[in-house]
Amino acid sequence: MNGDAFVSSYFLNWYWWRELNSTFTTIPISPIIMKDGCSCGTQSDCIDSGGIYYSLNNHEIFAMPGWNIGCSVVETLLYSTFECLYNQTCIDLLLHYATSVYDQFTYGMNISAIDSSIGSRFKTNTMIQILADELFIEEWKINSSYSLFYSQCAPIYCSYKTRKDDYVIYIISKILGLYGGLTVSLRFIIPLITKIIFNIIKRCRNNIIIPNE
Repeated sequence: MNGDAFVSSYFLNWYWWRELNSTFTTIPISPIIMKDGCSCGTQSDCIDSGGIYYSLNNHEIFAMPGWNIGCSVVETLLYSTFECLYNQTCIDLLLHYATSVYDQFTYGMNISAIDSSIGSRFKTNTMIQILADELFIEEWKINSSYSLFYSQCAPIYCSYKTRKDDYVIYIISKILGLYGGLTVSLRFIIPLITKIIFNIIKRCRNNIIIPNE
């Protein structure tokens, strides 16, 4: 560990060296600095494009598409994509350089690229972080089977509750509300109608024609 951070054994965030037959009890280290100047000594989210390099002069031999290097193995994986696995040329080059570095690798392995024509809701350059968040699931299908659930749980008995509204109280409250509204309305309408009727009767009496003898 360095301070409060872990030092990667793959030299992803810190680089340390020690001379042979050295008597020093402390090992000098220096932080890994990315191409854009981001230092893994002060930041943990530095990302750089990955590939295969000459160890002597750090010259890039092969830039692996979709492969990004972070300050830790986990970040390197999560910030990368499976883009290379969709390209047969990329896979062949990766196997070629892998066998030249590691003798245990067998170049005779037949690895075919993923068919990009197969339908998927994920793109070929989707980060593995997003794939992991989505649990690598293409489509959710919900199939509810209560009978299967019952047989798996094997309960002794089942019970349920239903909510039932009291319609009698509801109807009574509506009638009372309607009655109250009618009462208020009739208090204004009945006197007006009564007054109109009396006026009509009064006019009829005043307009009686008496014939001449």
